[in-house]
Amino acid sequence: MDARLSPHQTIGIQGRQLAYRTAGNDGGEPVLLIHAFASQSTSWAGLAGALARQGLRVIVPDLRGHGRSAWANTYALEDFERDLIDLLDALRLRRLSLVGHSLGGHLALRLAMRLPERIDRIVIEAAPVPPRDAAEAAELHALQTKPGWWSSAQKLGAGRIARLWLLREFDFRSARTVLPALRSPMPLWWQGLGKIEAPCLLLASHNDGAVTRRMGLLTKQLPHASAHYLGSGHRLHAEHTEAFLEVVVPFLTSHFPLQQSL
Repeated sequence: MDARLSPHQTIGIQGRQLAYRTAGNDGGEPVLLIHAFASQSTSWAGLAGALARQGLRVIVPDLRGHGRSAWANTYALEDFERDLIDLLDALRLRRLSLVGHSLGGHLALRLAMRLPERIDRIVIEAAPVPPRDAAEAAELHALQTKPGWWSSAQKLGAGRIARLWLLREFDFRSARTVLPALRSPMPLWWQGLGKIEAPCLLLASHNDGAVTRRMGLLTKQLPHASAHYLGSGHRLHAEHTEAFLEVVVPFLTSHFPLQQSL
C-alpha cells in the first residue's frame, strides 16, 4: 500500500481525457476527493495520505479544465457532475464516500442527490451555498459587493491562478460559467438536499464570508448533517491540517452512529 498520491492516470470521458490519481489499498473502501475551483488533485495530498494509511482506497480527479485534465468548450456545473459520474462508472465504484472542497463540495452534494444509493458518507469543506430564489440572490450580491467583505473572505491568489493558466493547468474561461452559476438561484438543488440520506459532515471557518453565514441553512436542510467550524480562511485542509484531519479521518473511517453538533 502506498500512502502517496500516484502519478496521473487518464481515462476517456465524453471524448476527452480526464486525469486522476490514487492512493491506498485497491481493496479498501473507496473515497473520492473533489478539489476546489482553480485548484487540482495535488491539493489533497495530505488527506489522501492520511486516508490511505487507514486502509482506504482514495481516488482524486482533476476536474475538467484543471490540472492534467483536458480543457473543454463548456463548463456548466452539470458538465463537472457528469464527468465525475462517468469516472465512478468507469472505475466500477458502486459505493463510496465523498469529500469536496468549495466547488468540489457543491459537486459532492450534486452527486449525492443524483446517486443517493451509492454514497456512504460525505464531507463538505467550505462549499458555496447558492441562493434559493431571486431575493436571496440579491442579498448575496449585496453582501459580496459590500466594502471590506473580501478582507474577511478567502481570495483566490491572482498570481497563482495566472501561473496555472500559463502552465495550462487551469482554464480561466471556466470562471465565466462556474462563478455566476453558483451565485444564481437553485430551487431544485435545495429541494434535492432532502434526498441525501448519507451522513454529512460540514466544515467551515469562522470568517469565510457567505460560506460561514450560510452553512447553518445547509445543515438544517440535510437530513443527517453535523457542522463544525475550524479556524479561519477558506482552505481548511491546507491551513488547519491537523484539526481538519482530526475531524475528517474518524468520520470517514468510523461506522458508529453520528451525533449532530453545531
